[in-house]
Amino acid sequence: MKQLICNQCGANQFFEIDGYKICQFCQTKHVKTIEEVANRESTINLSEDIRNLLQKCRDDPRNARRYASLVLDLDPSNAEAQKYF
Repeated sequence: MKQLICNQCGANQFFEIDGYKICQFCQTKHVKTIEEVANRESTINLSEDIRNLLQKCRDDPRNARRYASLVLDLDPSNAEAQKYF
């Protein structure tokens, strides 16, 4: 593991606050390296976006085809969006 050295004062002693390593001597904030950041899982839920676009289809029938096209980009099997074509 690579040892962190402060680029301001050259010290190698740090403490952590809010995800930053802070030099004990000059208080310079250092961002964690990629190796130090734990692997995190993320999920993306598009259902709210799809629901909003379908509502725009109902509220603005003149542009419904455009909104439905965006829905179908996200969910090609969406039956409600398909009926606007």
